[in-house]
Amino acid sequence: MSAARIRAPELPLDLQWFNTSRPLNLEELRGRVVLLDFWTYCCINCMHVLSDLKYLEEKYGDRLTVIGLHSPKFPNERVGAQVQKAINRHHIRHPVAHDPRFQVWRSYAIKAWCSSKPRRRA
Repeated sequence: MSAARIRAPELPLDLQWFNTSRPLNLEELRGRVVLLDFWTYCCINCMHVLSDLKYLEEKYGDRLTVIGLHSPKFPNERVGAQVQKAINRHHIRHPVAHDPRFQVWRSYAIKAWCSSKPRRRA
């Protein structure tokens, strides 16, 4: 029995991108593991995950692409300049797409930013 193939929804073309010279699309990343991190910069649990993402990027960078998808929770987080400040403040180096209209959020059926503190690696 073969596994069913489900295609991940492609990223919209009109997102604002940070830490990359051009928008990314999933089709061109075929063959790599792509980790989509849905986050917002006011969420402490989202911030706690950043060290884990950095660890994974350093360990598996030759075959892993991390893409942050910033989905704002509050009105001030909808401003791209504020997202850039958060990226700088938290030393985020992976590509980040700003999704203030929740396009990607809806296409992936995301319901919440996080529900509990992430487990720490041993």
